[in-house]
Amino acid sequence: MDINPEIVHLLTLDGGGIRGIIPASILAHLEEQLQSAFNNPQLRIADCFDLIGGTSTGGILTCLYLTPDETDPARPKYSAAQIRDFYKEYGSKLFHKSLWYKIISGLGVFKSRYSEEALCEFAHKLMGDTYISSVIKDCLITSYDMSMRKALFFTKHNVNKYGSAADYLLADIARATSAAPTYFSPARIFAKDNTSRHLVDGGVFANNPSMCAYVEGMKLWPEKSIKNYCMISIGTGKVTHPYDWEKTHKFGYLQWLQPIIDVLSSSVGETVDFQMKQLFNAGGVANNYIRMEPSLLSADPRMDNASLKNIAALENAARCYIENNEDVFERIVDSMKNAQCLKSEC
Repeated sequence: MDINPEIVHLLTLDGGGIRGIIPASILAHLEEQLQSAFNNPQLRIADCFDLIGGTSTGGILTCLYLTPDETDPARPKYSAAQIRDFYKEYGSKLFHKSLWYKIISGLGVFKSRYSEEALCEFAHKLMGDTYISSVIKDCLITSYDMSMRKALFFTKHNVNKYGSAADYLLADIARATSAAPTYFSPARIFAKDNTSRHLVDGGVFANNPSMCAYVEGMKLWPEKSIKNYCMISIGTGKVTHPYDWEKTHKFGYLQWLQPIIDVLSSSVGETVDFQMKQLFNAGGVANNYIRMEPSLLSADPRMDNASLKNIAALENAARCYIENNEDVFERIVDSMKNAQCLKSEC
């Protein structure tokens, strides 16, 4: 797959737990549109972007889009439709609590709310023994090192720079980027050189990884200016639930735990979106930045509500966004065609 030397296409995916069904559904639709536009049923999301960045559930999606096929390591293993269906199939299992776990965790007071076993099983089953050095495109996946007290970015570029010390299993990266405090325990993972890291969810500092991905792009393509970038940033649904003064002014430590996670996650994403808009506007290429953030409609915004009812509501939110924004998808397809970033064959 050739990439137009003039344009760098970036895709970034926010965190949001089970709400990852929304970007997964949006990208399944986009992939179908691109397959039709280029008359190529084998075309995949990874073929269309130079770099994919993700945080938490967006980091898991990034790993899945870039997992190579064992029979043809140059090609993606999964279609976007398959990845969307994985979320529907495994979502309720990832956020399931057995009666015994509820007891020993004190409903999340003494331990994390959920066991990481199902998440690890999900990641290893779908990503196998693939290391980040083998992904089919450049990537950036966020996490935070609790021991070093600094952000950690999993990238293919870092493997080229630092070797086995930066080479991790995709399944372990998926576990680390989604180790959301209070929901899952911190992850301890090992690089290929057997050095370990103590990590939590990248959403603690970059729930919207767009700026991080853009900076990574600057490192990979230092000769490019903002005019040479096209970015599609996809959120996991706009959370508009208000917190009334009558309630919040009485909040103590325990009452603030859930709201502060919710507010920080949303505000970080909104701030990065604002920054990216200003960056592209200042560069005179405002149309090169597209932010897709559907309304949740009737869906529960809680990142761990993986009931069948809420999964269906999240799918409906994505479906409504797609139906009401076909012009946005047409813009993206036209951008890909005009940039001639795809060959006629994959």
